[in-house]
Amino acid sequence: MNYLNSLEIIRPDDWHTHLREGDLLKCVINSYSRVIGKCIVMPNLKNPINKSSLGKEYKKEILSLINNKYFKPFLPCYLTDDIDSIDFENALKNEIFIGAKLYPINSTTNSSYGVSNIENIYPSLESLVKFNKPLLIHGEKISEDISIFDREKYFIDDQLIKIINDFPNLKIVLEHVSSEYGANFVAQTNNIYGTITPHHMILTKKDVFKENINAHHYCMPVVKEESDLVALRNYACSGNEKFFIGTDSAPHDLKQKENTNEIMPGIFSAPCSIELYTEIFDQENSLNNLEKFTSINGAKFYNLEVNKDKIKLLREKWKINQYTEYNNIKVKNFYGGNILNWRIEN
Repeated sequence: MNYLNSLEIIRPDDWHTHLREGDLLKCVINSYSRVIGKCIVMPNLKNPINKSSLGKEYKKEILSLINNKYFKPFLPCYLTDDIDSIDFENALKNEIFIGAKLYPINSTTNSSYGVSNIENIYPSLESLVKFNKPLLIHGEKISEDISIFDREKYFIDDQLIKIINDFPNLKIVLEHVSSEYGANFVAQTNNIYGTITPHHMILTKKDVFKENINAHHYCMPVVKEESDLVALRNYACSGNEKFFIGTDSAPHDLKQKENTNEIMPGIFSAPCSIELYTEIFDQENSLNNLEKFTSINGAKFYNLEVNKDKIKLLREKWKINQYTEYNNIKVKNFYGGNILNWRIEN
């Protein structure tokens, strides 16, 4: 398929995004809404979105900054050990929440309110099954004796399998699948689906962990070995309906990335994510499967309508801006300063 000089695909969605809040939201929102249609916005704000009232307020804040008709945010509920079960069920019933998000406690940004024991959320999982809503999982088990590179495998073996056995009818998304082990598990297990980021198909741990950590390549889950990268590319580019787009684009102000002893995990790819996916699929001679991954598989999983309009991609070189800025906020763009071979037609 490398002979193509242009490509039309159904407008892509993004089933895993971080829009943040306040001025940081204002800084990055145009990078997301420039091209994607439906998106799932992660609820791990400083005050987690764990109540219907907070969900309504946050969605209203997002929509107040949008000036097109195609961008549609959806919110999952941030699960906690002591969530209000009545409010949660009402929010699912009334489509305030599209599902629920499981953060193991202290696993990533703003996860200190996360779940300390899986069984604490079993009533919430029963509600998800009742309303046929999915559980979205940050799949890492955090422990001092578990390597940062093995957290996904341990979560699958120790906790995800238990959830599946106890709730065989629960629809699950293993988000930002980062390992060959995780990808194989998704492919081989009923009711489990997975999102794949662009950066997990571009970077390996050599790009992050050198003499000093490359803060702008540091994310959770961390990128891993070349074999993991290859496996993720193979699954994403195969057309397998169990895998779909989820950029996990996660902006942080430079102050939280540079000249600090507490580097925040997250890679901000929204300014070029669709173009990066296109380049990856092109490299793998799989442009014919790009639309399934970016625009069809996820919508089918969430029982939502596939977008009706299309976008056009051109095989033309362009340079990604280094930063996205607003007022006193400055965010480093993933791949900033690099040249890509595909761009979206304006």
